[in-house]
Amino acid sequence: MKKLIFLAIICLFSKTQSFGQCVIYACDQTGAFGSGFNNDNNPTTYAQCKEVAIKGCREHGGTSCTFLYQSAKPGWWGMINGKKADGRNFFQGGDGYSSKSEAEREVRKKYRADGGVDADNIQVYTWYSYSNLKN
Repeated sequence: MKKLIFLAIICLFSKTQSFGQCVIYACDQTGAFGSGFNNDNNPTTYAQCKEVAIKGCREHGGTSCTFLYQSAKPGWWGMINGKKADGRNFFQGGDGYSSKSEAEREVRKKYRADGGVDADNIQVYTWYSYSNLKN
């Protein structure tokens, strides 16, 4: 019985790890990023989102695209890429907001709070993502 419970827990854990409603990859050297997300309310897999995010990062000039963030939270997402005071590229994002304006406002606020400079003059990229996932 203990083995069965243990297997059930492992299966449940691996299922939650394999889902991904939105994934973001970014390149610290170039400032490029890409996101893959569910934009049509049809089931989407983590693997599909990841593939689209990596491809988008590379297409925008990323030379060393690495995993930045993943969530299955529905709603408005926001992403800002800018700089720290020392000139390094800096990314900040947020998910699950109820409106586009809230996503923009909150991402700028987080960006400022974490040391990003010139938050008011940098574009925030926003998109709406559904939470309809499949294995």
